Order: sequence, then structure tokens, then C-alpha cells
Amino acid sequence: MLDFLTHRAILTAPPRLVQFSLTKELGAPIDFLWPCTNSGDADGVAFIKVTEGGVPLWDSPPFTIPPGLTVNTNLHQTITQALGLHNLIAELREGSPPTGSRVIMADTVALTVVSNPILAPDGAPTINGILGASSIGPGIRPNPYPLSWRCQNSGGGSGQARLRVVSAPLYVGGNVTGSLVPIPGFSTVNLLLSVPTFFTIGSRSYTVTLTMEDGAGAILGTWQFALLT
Repeated sequence: MLDFLTHRAILTAPPRLVQFSLTKELGAPIDFLWPCTNSGDADGVAFIKVTEGGVPLWDSPPFTIPPGLTVNTNLHQTITQALGLHNLIAELREGSPPTGSRVIMADTVALTVVSNPILAPDGAPTINGILGASSIGPGIRPNPYPLSWRCQNSGGGSGQARLRVVSAPLYVGGNVTGSLVPIPGFSTVNLLLSVPTFFTIGSRSYTVTLTMEDGAGAILGTWQFALLT
């Protein structure tokens, strides 16, 4: 009597959260990760499939799972969905894309896609508490010298910006750069900078350039005023 042994993979995976939410910007990566165990005696293959409203969106590359091992199947995908809320279904499937039988119940993913940050100056900077002043004389400038400029983020993603002051003619300590300040999406923050009083020699005047820039160093706005001696 002959015994016929059928070698096959037996894939299982632990349950995950039934539903979770993600908020991502356009172009940002999104990840689904499932550890999948093969308790059979042959190689198995699994992949992650994501659909929306029954329409296939993404498939991960197939992952080979040797007998007796657990492999983290991972989908790493760049978001190309339109702005707004998307209800996605992510499933772990046995086999290779685009077909395959489901290994574990799907996750419902509430994905909110937001726009990238859009940073811009919100009005003129405030110099020494005087909005839009063209020159500040020695009689009304304190030490240190307060500067501020509102920065508006009209995009959904989080941005960051800072203030920078450059004086001309230059002297040691005349350039001051502020720290990067986070600016949440759809919000406006007041960027602050405290600058030591500029020292002058004789009857010279200084031109001071106040610059607002984002985290990558791109100039968002510049403004000049005269510091009179």
C-alpha cells in the first residue's frame, strides 16, 4: 500500500485592529504590515491587497514564506488618492497578485488625504510693536530688539518656518536666525525673534533685512527697514 504525501503551505496570520485611521499628505508613503506564518511543509506566497469600494488600488509584491517561518508581509505605497476621506479595505491574501485567497479578515482603513503645506507671510512684519514702520530711531528701540511676522499655512500638511535678520553694513552679531517653528495645517502662527541692538559707529545708518523662510530655506518673504543712528 502506497502513502501519497501532499506537500503544501498552510498560511496563518494574527488578527489586527478592525479599523484604524490615517492622516497623510499627498505623496506620503502608507504602510500595511502583517506577519504571516507558514505551518505547512512547502513554500507559501502571500501579498497584501488594498481596495476601495470594491475597486483594486494597490498590491504589494508577493512574499515567499518558507515552511515553519514567519515573514512580515509589507505594503509600502505612495498616496495618489484625491484630497478627502477614503475608506480602504486591506487584505492579506495567499498567492500572487492580482488573485489569491484571503488569509485573514480585512482591515478597514479610514484614510484622510490632506494637501501639502502652503506657507506664506500673513501681512507685514511687526517691528518693535509698530506694524509697517519704515524706520526706527534710537529713541524707541529697546535692547533686545523684538521682531515678529505671522506665517499662514493654507495647506493641510504641517509646515515650519523661521525668521532671519541680516544687517548691512555687517558687524559681528548683526545676523540672527530664529528657530524653526512648526505650523500645523490650516493655521497661522506668530514667528518671533529677539535681536540685540545693532551697534553703529558715527552717524551711519543700517539697513536691516528681515526674512521669513521655510524649513528647507526657501524665502517666503523679505522686508527692509532703516535703523537710524
